[in-house]
Amino acid sequence: MRAIFIARSPFLVLLAAAVALSCESDYSIWIPRSPEADPLYRFEKGDETGYIDQTGKVVIPLQLKRWGGNSGGEFHNGLLEIDLSNGVYVDTTGKKVIDKGFYRGWDFSEGLAVAMRKGEEKWGYIGKTGEFVISPRFATFPNGYVRSFAEGFASIEVSGKVGYIDHSGEFTIAPRFLDGESFHNGMARGIAEGPCSYFRSENPCPNFGALPTGSRAQAELPGCKYAFIDKTGHMLTDQRYDDARDFAEDLAPVRIGGYWGYIDKNGKAVILPRFDLAEPFADGLALVSEHDQHGYIDHSGAYVIRPQFPQAESFAEGRAVVGDGDSLGYIDHAGHQAIPGTFERASPFFKGLAHVEFQSDDEDDETLAYIDRNGRRIFVYKP
Repeated sequence: MRAIFIARSPFLVLLAAAVALSCESDYSIWIPRSPEADPLYRFEKGDETGYIDQTGKVVIPLQLKRWGGNSGGEFHNGLLEIDLSNGVYVDTTGKKVIDKGFYRGWDFSEGLAVAMRKGEEKWGYIGKTGEFVISPRFATFPNGYVRSFAEGFASIEVSGKVGYIDHSGEFTIAPRFLDGESFHNGMARGIAEGPCSYFRSENPCPNFGALPTGSRAQAELPGCKYAFIDKTGHMLTDQRYDDARDFAEDLAPVRIGGYWGYIDKNGKAVILPRFDLAEPFADGLALVSEHDQHGYIDHSGAYVIRPQFPQAESFAEGRAVVGDGDSLGYIDHAGHQAIPGTFERASPFFKGLAHVEFQSDDEDDETLAYIDRNGRRIFVYKP
């Protein structure tokens, strides 16, 4: 197989693993990863990129510049950012619709996108016409940070403290946390107390440092403890966790000591910590790991599919990608093979389609396709 897999996110390729130096990561194959992305799917040939819809119809022919890498390149709110350096966007026909000469822009979310004018140092939020809806007023790193909107709120850092704004641009939760992620399932995880050192391992390139920014050497600090807040800014409980993932299906994975379990929105431990790794619930099941083998549990914590896969992804639309190190395939909720055959590379399903590369003895002979939940080929191409 061409891909190299890692323990936490088996289908992210680790390109450079020197944590103390530099690290880059990418997915092994492209598919929209944001649940809010539009159902348009990328295909490439040479240096050009095009897009198909859910039926396999080409809606943008090979005319856009090749994206590079297998993350990003998603349509959001009917727009795609094609020039990261200038904040240029096209619509779903490939027509350029925003070109305001920004320093850069971000993906749209809830009708707004983070953007900054060239020559300025403040972030604001533009609407789909490219005009600022929330005027540039938020400092950039290292004096501040901004995030995209999710569930009506955006996380904003001001002078080392994080709060949340609504679509008016005003703070509805005042900046008072050392760190705060986006809202998911009505809750946001963050860090309330410090100074402390953090090591976020949910991505293949771990993010580490000290909070508040500018604190003394992290080796001298205790590890950060995670908490959850609701949309009023209130803490879920006084309990703090050694690590945590986002809420989904009203449960969140949390680590206490060396093991992961799950809490509900009352802060009650509904699945006691016993797993080496744990992911948020999806499709009614959660991906967990014990002794380097992956399986799936239900909301009671009982195994529905026992740990048996060296590689696995969370369920999406009734299918999950699993692998044995040599090939990948899809299983259903009973753990049975759901799609005939195996693949060199395979993505989760996204709004009806998955992206796969067929296995071949010739490494120079790449054939990729988008398939439906039954394995039917919707669109086949050679990059």
